[in-house]
Amino acid sequence: TLAEYVKRMPAEQTEIYYAAGKDRNSVEHLPQMEILREKGYEVLYLFDRVDEFTLESLHEYQSKHFKSISRGDLNLSGEKEQAAKKATEELSKANEGLLKAIKEHLGDKVSEVKLSNRLKSSAVCLVSAEHGISLQMEQILAEMDQKLMRASRILELNPNHPLFGTLQKLFEAGSQSEKFKDYVDLLYGQALLIEGLGVEDPQAFANKVAGLMVTAAE
Repeated sequence: TLAEYVKRMPAEQTEIYYAAGKDRNSVEHLPQMEILREKGYEVLYLFDRVDEFTLESLHEYQSKHFKSISRGDLNLSGEKEQAAKKATEELSKANEGLLKAIKEHLGDKVSEVKLSNRLKSSAVCLVSAEHGISLQMEQILAEMDQKLMRASRILELNPNHPLFGTLQKLFEAGSQSEKFKDYVDLLYGQALLIEGLGVEDPQAFANKVAGLMVTAAE
């Protein structure tokens, strides 16, 4: 129950975290779950279509706000998290050109490209803005023929993942190169698939993966 959740919350936890998905497996494998597991925070799993809309209506329970792990910043407390946030901000400034180039290539597919302080082992994730509908809500509304309502998509990159170093090298070699653009497309495609959203052009995505495999084997 919500009462049991609140009773078990660590003293420093200020919000009730939840994750929405089609089933337990899809939720448990969300990259956003990693940092909350590390913190020892419990997460509510929402599988039914009405669940997220219900929590949005309730807004809070016992003065604890409901917080989606896939919307906006997590704003985790603690010295370790604050230090990581500061380091991420500094890295973002140093890689401003790279992030801008990725955004320019993806265009209106995403509203923002930023470095993440919520990812651990995963290279990338897709989240929605704090305000507006979530990615899960977008899928549900699309199934109801309400396809005009879209979540504001934010692509987050893990600066501690080896793939980010590869992106930096490709950017330095030339942000207009096809290889750099292919890597960006593949990362965005990965983020879509993780969230349960289909890639826009499966054939093109498969061809780029195949091309990358051939190059890696040379």
